[in-house]
Amino acid sequence: MAAQVIPIVLNPGSAVVTNPSGPVVVRKPTEGDWPADVEKVPIPAFDTGVFIAELTNEKLLPKKLPELTAEERSAVDDNPEVLLEKARLAENRPKPLKEGTYRGTQLAITKVYELIERKYGAFMDTANFEPTMPSPLTPNQKKMFFVFTDPVSDNYPPHLNLGANQLEPKDSAGAKEQGSKLDKDDIFSALRLAQLTILLPGLIPDNFIDQAKAKLGHEAAYVAYGSMGRPDQGTTLAEVEEYNNYESSKFWYQKDIFDLPNIGNLPDWYSDARFAQQYFTGTNPTTIRQAGNWPQTFIDAAIHPRDSRMKAKISERLQNSPGSLYVQDYSYFRTAAGTQELRCAYGGGDVPAGFRYSLASVCLFNLTDSGTLEPLAILIDSVKNTDGRVFIYNQELTVEEQRHDWPWRYAKTCVQASDWIQHNITVHLCRTHLVEEAVIVAANRTLPQDHDVYQLLYPHWLKTLSLNAAARNVLVPSVIAPIMGMPPQNVYQFLRSEYKAYDFEGSYIPTDLKSRGFPTGNQLYDDPKYHNYAWARCIHGMWYKIRQYVQDMLVIKYGTDTAAANQAVRADDWVQAWSREMRAPVEEQGADLPTFPQLESFDALVDCVTMCIHIASPQHTSVNYLQNYYQAFVVNKPPALYQPPPTTIDELLGYKESDLVAALPMNHPQDWLLASHIPYLLSFKPGDKESLIIYAASKYHVYKYKEGDRAQKIKVAAARFYEALANSEGEFKGYGLATDDHQTITYDVLSPSWNAVSILI
Repeated sequence: MAAQVIPIVLNPGSAVVTNPSGPVVVRKPTEGDWPADVEKVPIPAFDTGVFIAELTNEKLLPKKLPELTAEERSAVDDNPEVLLEKARLAENRPKPLKEGTYRGTQLAITKVYELIERKYGAFMDTANFEPTMPSPLTPNQKKMFFVFTDPVSDNYPPHLNLGANQLEPKDSAGAKEQGSKLDKDDIFSALRLAQLTILLPGLIPDNFIDQAKAKLGHEAAYVAYGSMGRPDQGTTLAEVEEYNNYESSKFWYQKDIFDLPNIGNLPDWYSDARFAQQYFTGTNPTTIRQAGNWPQTFIDAAIHPRDSRMKAKISERLQNSPGSLYVQDYSYFRTAAGTQELRCAYGGGDVPAGFRYSLASVCLFNLTDSGTLEPLAILIDSVKNTDGRVFIYNQELTVEEQRHDWPWRYAKTCVQASDWIQHNITVHLCRTHLVEEAVIVAANRTLPQDHDVYQLLYPHWLKTLSLNAAARNVLVPSVIAPIMGMPPQNVYQFLRSEYKAYDFEGSYIPTDLKSRGFPTGNQLYDDPKYHNYAWARCIHGMWYKIRQYVQDMLVIKYGTDTAAANQAVRADDWVQAWSREMRAPVEEQGADLPTFPQLESFDALVDCVTMCIHIASPQHTSVNYLQNYYQAFVVNKPPALYQPPPTTIDELLGYKESDLVAALPMNHPQDWLLASHIPYLLSFKPGDKESLIIYAASKYHVYKYKEGDRAQKIKVAAARFYEALANSEGEFKGYGLATDDHQTITYDVLSPSWNAVSILI
């Protein structure tokens, strides 16, 4: 009997024919390619109309908020986003679904966040903050229109006040200043932004059911529905791996959008090599730094006989090559969060179901002369009481032996959980999204629309304000904070602390790399010791490509004579006002970033503008678009742990697989769902129309036929920038191929195809 052929339709333009006995065949559809049985069609996305209708049936559509009190109305006048807390009160939230499938919930979250982003985009367009076609505004109008919030009002660092877009009083000629026609009281009620924030949590059911798997069996369920089961379930890590990798052993079915590759597909994903390399080419390759005084701390703590060999190795390296010892240091977490107790209760009722825990780990690494990054030792949690600190040292086992070294695997998980916080809150949210928003608001308050600096920066702000508003009002309070191991107030305290601690000038790539103990000249590219740090090689090269373009563009305004250009920058009242606005405290309507440069020279201005573009484009690209690969497989980098950390080394050394499983988000479907699916939502690749290289090409073609010296200089600068970016395809590919793991993980996140022009997601 011939094997059954089942076509799985992926989109209207193609179909994949699956055959249990043969390879996948892709061909153009003809009449009859749609399967007769609807249960055999996987759904990659819900139809919007069907989805909205079902929200109506389930009574999940957001309702208008109750009448505001006088105090609330006054608060809204200062910052409309304070309404969010009112929207999230229990009595104003729809009740969550009683039950649902895991995959159905993924589809619902995908659809509702798409609608939320669309709504915020529409609001920003209508309100004239991010208009499709900007209106010409005078500098005074813009200063009245773009206003910073006070962090006290809504827990976030200074950002755009969504309520400041008002018609101003009549000017001396009797005309009203130009601005949005939205009334303050209608900003949230008309567009229902506040109510939308409570929609996403309501979609996560109290209980998950596996109807497809139960009815059809695991294999048949994949064919008909995709991964509808529970990827968090299991008593062993092997069961999670099996679920994650089920499709990898099959050639007869096509992956859909929820079956994208992730690090869990690799048989040695848990190994020391995979763990360490993530700090060079993973989601957070930006914070590893030379170890300072930490090596001696680890040497002094190595009192267990089993640690003598590693103690000797650390001592030898400290003596002969101290610059080769690096750390991932999260020991400051408790200070930043404003609490000594990094835990948060979860579950309903007076007695919580349990606690989530965050950790302030420290991991010591050795960078060998041949370029291998080795984890040497880990401090589980840098608690204030030194007697409660647990140090564990690498026994340097084989990869297969590492699989069953549960104490060491637990320790690495602690480091990854700490890094989840630093990556998501500090490196990604704070140091790209929120810092760039401060730049946007301050620039709009101080720079005319036709100023050369404003013209350079404006294309790199596409979608940023609306995305940030959605993140502040939905992702952080409804997704990120609820799965962390600290109460929400401490999450916000942590975020504000990281913003205040941000060193703008110190984060310039050459300065940053040098301060963290990495070379910035030819040694970075030529010395085999750094061949695995592909992020550093790519981002360092990209910095100078952008800087050359910025310099070429600003020379047109300020001239080529160094002394005259320096004087012209100092005399430019607009850029000086921008600098003051960025450094000014919130009490003076500033961005409260005192490390922003004072712009006393032409080079200082070039570096500053380069940094603003760098944050929005390659920096954000490099820390955003790999999230799904490394974080969708939640056990690789969990957002929190579910058991208190051990308080003695003997306790840790007794850990078995069951202890690690109990600490992971396994069998916590709601948390696993959020932790695994949000990286997917945030990892859409930029399209060709939204890449940095298309920006350069567009700039060239706009000025190609324009007459005049200025236009021709812009054309030449854009062509030079495009050529530099085009050449980076091969250059950056070479850096990726130089890494030890290039045959299994290709590092290409900063290639022209990936490098977004702005913070697009």
